Amino acid sequence: MGVCPDMASARDSFDAALIPGMRARLAEGYARFRAAEARAIAEAAPPEAGGSLGRYRIRDCPACGTAAPAAPVLRNHGIDIVACPGCGLTYARQVMEESADAARYQASELDIEAMRLRCSGPYLELENARARYYLDRLAAHGGAGGALLDIGCGTGTTLVEAQGRGWRVLGLEPGRAAAAVARERLGAAGHDRVIEGYFPDDLPAGERSFDAITILDVLEHFVDPIGFLRVIRRHLAPEGRLFVQVPNWDSLLVQLEGTASSVICTGHWSHFTPATLPAVLARAGYRCLHVETVVSEVDRIGAFPPEAQREVVARLRPDAGGIAWPDADGPAKAALLHELGLSYKLIGVFAAE
Repeated sequence: MGVCPDMASARDSFDAALIPGMRARLAEGYARFRAAEARAIAEAAPPEAGGSLGRYRIRDCPACGTAAPAAPVLRNHGIDIVACPGCGLTYARQVMEESADAARYQASELDIEAMRLRCSGPYLELENARARYYLDRLAAHGGAGGALLDIGCGTGTTLVEAQGRGWRVLGLEPGRAAAAVARERLGAAGHDRVIEGYFPDDLPAGERSFDAITILDVLEHFVDPIGFLRVIRRHLAPEGRLFVQVPNWDSLLVQLEGTASSVICTGHWSHFTPATLPAVLARAGYRCLHVETVVSEVDRIGAFPPEAQREVVARLRPDAGGIAWPDADGPAKAALLHELGLSYKLIGVFAAE
């Protein structure tokens, strides 16, 4: 998972924990967003846990079909998070009915607060730097140019950066407010290049094949991730590339926070690691070209005792037993988190077999 010094510097450019003053600049927006997020998560819980949006059903492993184990890894918001004994994927045993789940992404209090946060100056600084890094990683693994589709494009940062590099871009976004912002940011092209809707049903006629497809914080929301990935594969041009970002279940911060983590919530139906993400993609017909983790969150990790950090690292990466785990929070610890695949986000570049 190592990268050259220049790429490491670019990776640090969107790591809020490593940018002096960035947390303070983001604090008010994140406080409002997290409060709205907590209310939305509670509302979306199973009815027996106090939720009010829709019914739930029980499922087996969405990757290999192995029966769900009886004992959960943990339980949060009325949902059992289990680890598949067959393939190792961690997933939610209970999932919301599809129509109610889809309706959650329309205009809401959470949607409004998300737009306020994502359109703020500090957040855009991080998002722009992140998009540039991701496009560089895509280019390094064969995504050189052509037509790019961003599924769940949000406020359009990836589209804006890709368009600036000469890509012919198209975005699909189910959230009304986010789609409107993305159109505005793309300028004159925005009206035709951002579609409020879903993949693949709302793709414009005549635009069915893409040289690159990006899905950032999207895959974890699909009850059938392999089915979704197989549909994507049909829309990749020969030699096309798929770029994926998901929360990292092996994140040291997520594992330290446990049920307090916002990653473990209603709507996140599958949880991926540096090992299980390529395995799931392989089942859907892809080969892995690159996987790494980004966004260290070292300052938030520092809120936990060093001995607790070491215990979790030893559990997650037993082969790294001789490692000298630094107590100080800073670039050295961030680099070690990336090296071990323990950072907050997981990204990968894939090609269809």
